[in-house]
Amino acid sequence: MVAFFDFLSKILFDTFVFLVFLMAIYNVKFSQIAKRLPLLLLLTLPVSLIATVTNSMFIFTLITYIYCFVFYSLVFRYPPMKIITGYAIALIIMTVLNLIQMVVIMQFTDNPFTNATTYITEAMAFVIAILLYKFGHMDKLYETLIIKNQVSRNIILAVFALMVSMVLYQRISPKDFMNVFMTFLFIVILILILYTGMYKNYMSLMESQKQLQSYEQYLPIIEELIDQVRMRQHDYNNELQAISMLPISCTDYESLSAALAKELDASCSDHVIKNSYLLRINMKLIAGFLFSKMNLAQERNIDLNINVKNSTLTSKAAEFELLDTMSILVDNAFDATEDGGHIEIVIDSDGTKTSIETLNAGPTLTATMRRDFFTKGYSTKPLRDGRYSRGIGLYKLKQLTKKYDGEILLDNQTVDGQTCIHFLVRL
Repeated sequence: MVAFFDFLSKILFDTFVFLVFLMAIYNVKFSQIAKRLPLLLLLTLPVSLIATVTNSMFIFTLITYIYCFVFYSLVFRYPPMKIITGYAIALIIMTVLNLIQMVVIMQFTDNPFTNATTYITEAMAFVIAILLYKFGHMDKLYETLIIKNQVSRNIILAVFALMVSMVLYQRISPKDFMNVFMTFLFIVILILILYTGMYKNYMSLMESQKQLQSYEQYLPIIEELIDQVRMRQHDYNNELQAISMLPISCTDYESLSAALAKELDASCSDHVIKNSYLLRINMKLIAGFLFSKMNLAQERNIDLNINVKNSTLTSKAAEFELLDTMSILVDNAFDATEDGGHIEIVIDSDGTKTSIETLNAGPTLTATMRRDFFTKGYSTKPLRDGRYSRGIGLYKLKQLTKKYDGEILLDNQTVDGQTCIHFLVRL
């Protein structure tokens, strides 16, 4: 009976320590799961009974892992993979904490594996778990390592699987524990080295894929502009020939002046020729994107004025990242501008960074709006079905500028008595 209550107390303590860790990782309040706990805690009784009557620590450990998976699945009601990944992070953190505590305790005693030291380490782990729950932002760590990064998720799951295997093997052959432990450390280090190389290759591949997608999207557009300019060259030869004949057909100054002005007006207003200066931009993805927006502005009858002050753009960011920045700003301007409105775009480069400015009609900015504009999920743009967009564009823009030590300026300007929103990004 004493052994039963000893096992029961340890299981309950471990359960609550990991529960607090998982609450921190999943960002769940205790009040959200409190009603489910009393009934589920009854699962500790049969597990403790098995630990008391069985002579196999291997079987008991295996049942304990199964109990943990079932218990936390029923408590949080998340998909199996989310439970496993959350428990994996918690177990890795707990193991590291226990190892640190054992090293400290060994300075004061030759036997760090007594019941007293076990309860001390568990109590310290519980306190640390509460502190992490209150101040640790474990949910952001989980999002960064598991949700956003497939490579780190695979590393954590591999380390978790090795830890579980090591513990189970130690239950079968306790005498070989140190050998198994050293082998475990060697394998973990080897996995980390291999995955580091794989992660670099993965990130390089992802950047190449994004760049390829950008080229596939915008190069055909710039090729279309080139083709249109080439076709217009033939027309211009005819127009030049017609201009050269004007002095013959127009015998007086007034008629010659009027005919010449008419020919020049027709040539200067040509959409293709007006936009041919985009071909001088050294980044063809940017040129293709701007030409596509010119065509869109023509369709929507929007007065789009693009001023490229320097055609040689320079930036620490890759071309597709600079394109992402421009796309976010310009698309936001188009989304906020009604048909028939006006948009200004200014592009310049000082040899180290490229600046992108947009100016379009918008509301007067408050301090709250300035803060929320770059918050993930914030958006003021309604979609066609009445819902609101996800609001990740400006958040992504902020991350890009932070990555390359750039700058963002957001303010109001007044143009012809109209309040406008002005964005300036240097990247």
